[in-house]
Amino acid sequence: MRIPQIPLLLVGLSACQLCGCHLLETPKWTLREAVDESPLATPRLADDSVVVEVSFIRVPAKDQQQLKQVWNDVDETDIAASLRTKLKENGIRCGKLPSAIPASFETLLSGDKNITDPTAQAGSLNLNMGLRNRRLQCTAGSENFVVLSDAVIDNLVVIHSEEQYTSAEKFQQAQCQFEFRTYPQTDGSVRLELVPQIHHGVAKSQFKGHDGAWLLKTQRDVEEYTDLLIDTRLLPGESLLLSCDELAHGLGGHFFSKNDDQTEIQHMLRLRILHTQYDDLFQQHSAQQTP
Repeated sequence: MRIPQIPLLLVGLSACQLCGCHLLETPKWTLREAVDESPLATPRLADDSVVVEVSFIRVPAKDQQQLKQVWNDVDETDIAASLRTKLKENGIRCGKLPSAIPASFETLLSGDKNITDPTAQAGSLNLNMGLRNRRLQCTAGSENFVVLSDAVIDNLVVIHSEEQYTSAEKFQQAQCQFEFRTYPQTDGSVRLELVPQIHHGVAKSQFKGHDGAWLLKTQRDVEEYTDLLIDTRLLPGESLLLSCDELAHGLGGHFFSKNDDQTEIQHMLRLRILHTQYDDLFQQHSAQQTP
């Protein structure tokens, strides 16, 4: 004898009749209140941690007047004069941006190139830029990388100036990157070291020393321009701003302009210090010492 199947809808209606229908009510609590009242301790970052925001700003290359106004409001004198000269010879500009953002920089951020999602624009955009800011939790002295192009450049020719000499270097399968390290200070500031690199060639396996041990890592060859290493101190809220000069030549041109299909666009790299645990520890220690 075949038993007829009962539709699921009828079963659901029967269950409602037996149990009664109840309207869902909005909870009387908020997530913030639940977190504050939780007996669990709020997780802390490591004592030597620094949170860094990495962002890119897209600038029309033809709008040099706007760029000049921004650089007028950026403190380039924070970088030693001798290093500024070397950076300029290689087409790189950098300086400190205060926590109170100047109006010229606000205008740049609100421009069409920064409020429009680049993935929705026509054409091929190689750079992983746009509005996607990244926040990195960095421990003291650890390696952190900012890749300026997702695409690999088949043949990259770089003109590099060092002291009184100029050399032309050719790299195959190359990508432009910055390596940076953070060192939190007891006064709440962060010492930031940043150096330009070109990663090139085929990935190879090699041993690398780390914390008294040897690790097997697979990586490509790296050309590091240590003569252009930037060493500066930033307080939470302050930023290091980098870009190429007006001519977009040398390393600066490849890092901030020539690695993008849209050649009319230049880019600025902003590294902003958001938080450091040393700042909290210093404030707590000062409070304990205050009678």
